[in-house]
Amino acid sequence: MPKEEIFGSWTDFGPDKYLDDKEMHNVFKSLGQIQHPYIHPIRLCLCTDTGGLVARAAHRGGTLRDTLCGGNPRQSFLKKYGNPKGHKALPSERVAKYGRHILEALKFLHDKGLPYGHLHTGNVIIDDDDRAKLLDLENGVLGVPSFYRPYFMQHKKIHTMEAVDVYCFGHVLYEMAYGAPLRESITDDIEDGPAKKILVKILSTDACRNGLPSIADLLYDPFFSLVQLAFVSSDRAHFKMAASTKEQLRLAVSRTEERLKEEQRLVRSQKRLARVQEMMSCEEEKKKHRHKLERSKEHQHRHNKKLEKANSMNCERSDSVNSSATTSVGTSTPPSTTGSNVPSPPPPPPPPPLTGSMPPPPLANGTGQSEPKDRTQLLGAICSFDKTALRKTKVS
Repeated sequence: MPKEEIFGSWTDFGPDKYLDDKEMHNVFKSLGQIQHPYIHPIRLCLCTDTGGLVARAAHRGGTLRDTLCGGNPRQSFLKKYGNPKGHKALPSERVAKYGRHILEALKFLHDKGLPYGHLHTGNVIIDDDDRAKLLDLENGVLGVPSFYRPYFMQHKKIHTMEAVDVYCFGHVLYEMAYGAPLRESITDDIEDGPAKKILVKILSTDACRNGLPSIADLLYDPFFSLVQLAFVSSDRAHFKMAASTKEQLRLAVSRTEERLKEEQRLVRSQKRLARVQEMMSCEEEKKKHRHKLERSKEHQHRHNKKLEKANSMNCERSDSVNSSATTSVGTSTPPSTTGSNVPSPPPPPPPPPLTGSMPPPPLANGTGQSEPKDRTQLLGAICSFDKTALRKTKVS
């Protein structure tokens, strides 16, 4: 068919590659013959000693991620998904329809013992019949790590391939319901919507802590079980492997799950170590802060002591000054002026002589002060004094 477009993908072996070359060839031979209404058929698949090559028919509608981002499937990855402007959520009917298709394909793979673990919106194609079909079934056999591995590595309850696929389905369902991918491993802030009940069972904190539902449990939920599936006569489900190959594939899945558990234990130990280091750093910071407070309190105490000492000295000085001032004010002896440059005031002038009256009393011992013998005589002399008998004098 010269007008049919075919796209191919080469994938190197990953860290979870546990099949030998012979069994890998047998699995790839069976993958080339797989048939399911919701799995995109493989036109060609080859396996070498370094990886695998798979070719499939292209569809003009592109992947589910192209539908959500509104990008052209022929554009480069960065142009389509680097800064998408057409992010939009799907109607609830299409969310339930595509979710049912994906769950049916996952149940078929797990019933056949084929690990998947690579479910995301870039690995789901929307064909011309508006069906969701899975891509890249070979990645799990080649040992390639899952797209959401950094997320479910944080939750020890997600340690089986079925739990991994259920967890990845939760992220796909969230992106279909809200138009944008979930950038966290869990979320408890889920907006109201038809798919909220399913998302709480898969992506909430309690769900990842206590365990996820199985694929069969999700198919029994009314949100998906009420979807009517339309089949055509050419639809059939077929995948056949040899018993020895199937057993080797089962052992490979078991070893993959064991490596997942071991890495989850390492992640938990690293988290515990980080918490201990954080607590120790917090304790060190608290000790430093406590020592700083103690030093500041000690410094403040010393400063207060100095202030109290200075205040007591000032009080003693003021008390001594006040006591000396009080003594100086209370004494009858005036302060000595010996050696002072301040001139003494002149003595008062003598009283004018009295005429026509009794002579002044004699001075005692030349001191200039009269000493009457009798106070009554002095008062009588003062009262009987006659001012008219005074003689007028000229003042020169």
